[in-house]
Formats: sequence, structure tokens, C-alpha cells
Amino acid sequence: MSGSATDADDHPATANDPGTGEADREAIVRSIGPKLYRLRQQGGLSLQQLARRADVSSAAIHKLEKGDMIPTVTTLLKLAAALDRPIGYFVDGDGDPVPVAHLVRGADRPPLPSLPGTTRAGLTGPPDRFALQGAVVEIAPGAALEVRARLAEDLLLVLAGTVEVTIAGEWYALDHDDSLHVPGGHRVHCHNPGPAVAVLTWVSTGDSGS
Repeated sequence: MSGSATDADDHPATANDPGTGEADREAIVRSIGPKLYRLRQQGGLSLQQLARRADVSSAAIHKLEKGDMIPTVTTLLKLAAALDRPIGYFVDGDGDPVPVAHLVRGADRPPLPSLPGTTRAGLTGPPDRFALQGAVVEIAPGAALEVRARLAEDLLLVLAGTVEVTIAGEWYALDHDDSLHVPGGHRVHCHNPGPAVAVLTWVSTGDSGS
């Protein structure tokens, strides 16, 4: 854990429990992020929506979900109230267990940041637990999507429509059921030349952001 929330007068939520051993406290702190992420997803809330509801910054919530911040009692109280849970849900060792696998229902795919003319919805589990990240991407007719060069590999599978992909000066026209596997280190530019929305599955071995 690399930091703590900014409520300077508070102590970490589990620090003063005399009946809890050091290993147990560490396990409880590690479990807070997955519990918070799961509740937010179940409630269909974006980081910004939960931030407004709980009066906690979206950056702090993101850090908590990734395990990069130790929450204070004040922060946990705000989040628990916003998510309609007792604070014990986050700090009790017998709280809901984190499942081994991560289920994303088709109707509950979380929206992801998108460029104009495109929409992205998440397919995969949280990046702090899974190296593979993916989304269903929709590109409106005439719209384009460009992903910066990065180390992650990308795998594109066209579900509907047509997509033109340019990589390192090479041009590919992908139709329904076509796939393209791109090694890391390349900028990927996609364009929809057709009259209908193009839909593709985009899976990466790392950050799937554009």
C-alpha cells in the first residue's frame, strides 16, 4: 500500500483493533478494494458518480479499488453510506468473499471512457486482479478510434460491420468474424467506412484505454 486517504485526523480503519493480528489486518485492508469495486459495479456507478454520492474524490476511489491507498474511517463511512452498506462490510473478516472468477453480465457491462463517435463497455475483471483487459467497442459510421503505442498486445474481433485498421503503415479491412492480432509497441488506428455501426471485441494484455 503506497498511501492513505487525505483525512489527516483519522487513523486507518483497522489500525486500532486490538483483537486483530498484523496478518489479519493486512488481509482485511487488501480485501477493501475488491469489495468496493464489486459494489460500485453492482450499483452501475461510474467512479465520478460514486465520488459525487460519497463526497470522496474519484481519484481516491480509484486508488482504493486498486489497493494503492489505505482508507481512513471517515472515507469508509462515506463510501459505506453511499453504497448502502455498514462499515463492517468492508472491515469484517467474514464479509462477502471475493470470487475466484469475475462475471460480467451482458446487460451490466461497465461503460469505459470513449472518444467521440465511439462507445466502450468492459468485458473483463479489474486490472488489479487480471492482466488481460477487454471491451466491446462500437464505432459510428465515419468515426475513428486511435490507440496510442504501448507494450500491450491487442486482439480485435469484428462482431458486426466493417473496420479499417492502420498499423505501422499497413492497412487491413476487417469484416464480420475477422480478427487481427497486433504486437505491442504499435499505434492502432481504426476507422468505420460503412453505413452502419461497427462492433468489435478488443482485448489487450494490459491497459485497454485509448
